[in-house]
Amino acid sequence: MSQLYSNFPTTFHTEFENLSQWAHTQETIHIGTPGRIEARVRGSDTFFYHRFYDANSKLSEKYIGGPAGTPEADIAHQNALDRISSSDMVVRSVRELRKLGFAVIEDKAGATLAALHNHDLFAHGLTLIGSHAYGAILNKLGIKAAHYLTEDIDAVRAKPLNLATTPNLSLLEILQTSGLPFIKAKSGLKPNSKSETYKLPGKEKLLVDLLVNGVDVGTPILIPELSAYAQAVPHLDYLVNARLESVVLSKNFAIPVYTPDPARFAIHKLFSAISRVNQSAKSDKDILQAATLICAMEEKYPGEIEEAFQVFPKSGKKMMLKGLERVIQVVGTHSEQVADTLKEFGP
Repeated sequence: MSQLYSNFPTTFHTEFENLSQWAHTQETIHIGTPGRIEARVRGSDTFFYHRFYDANSKLSEKYIGGPAGTPEADIAHQNALDRISSSDMVVRSVRELRKLGFAVIEDKAGATLAALHNHDLFAHGLTLIGSHAYGAILNKLGIKAAHYLTEDIDAVRAKPLNLATTPNLSLLEILQTSGLPFIKAKSGLKPNSKSETYKLPGKEKLLVDLLVNGVDVGTPILIPELSAYAQAVPHLDYLVNARLESVVLSKNFAIPVYTPDPARFAIHKLFSAISRVNQSAKSDKDILQAATLICAMEEKYPGEIEEAFQVFPKSGKKMMLKGLERVIQVVGTHSEQVADTLKEFGP
């Protein structure tokens, strides 16, 4: 039999969990490489600057303080040294975890997620879904499996976000605090609609989509607290009503996020695989991700897949059951026992 995943040794997963726990203590993530401190002499005084490469790989600098020897400058200097030390630790840890097979995303996507974190969007209810969430779930479960090198970021806003700390920033402005030149574009899902996506200029492939629960795919829904139009997708309320605290890794960042519960993520993938029109590659990806998580959850947390299956909305269950038929074949290549269990879920 072919295996859909393998378990990381406990020591490897412990390394990830240690980094994850530390990541959740971050209030603000420095967006860029760790960099270094440069001291510059002006007359008889010394001033400190932080030099680093930003999310666009351009050399940047920020003034820290001075003159050296004053309490304010010395405190600012030490705080900057501490931040650089923490950033260096993240880079080293992620490098080792990547070598071991943990899911690690591209750094521009990491910088984008860091910007969302820095403005408390995840803390106030935003949920990461899609392939980046899938990679974070794999890491959280301690399993090694095929993950997809996509740069797209999909995030769900289930309820109004209480963003008292940044009341005047639109989603576009928040994304631009990453240092990346995001622009607003039409989603293309429906002609002449207000649905928006956020992208980088030129040939850059990074896209950010804000999603909400809705019956009619692609219907634009105004999100007033972010001055943005989100795209409706069916049954997202089911997907994000049970959330998992996790972390996304990129070369320079460990970003605290929330993802869907793995069991609900897997069952919703059965629905989305069938609901996709003329997107066979993405449909196949949905089935493989669902199969992997179903097998892993049955191994580690028996019964949770069945529970997630039972509470899936009735209005989408017929389509989800068609996805179940497809996933049973893939699951069977990993575990005939789990495949037999899924067959009992049928209508």
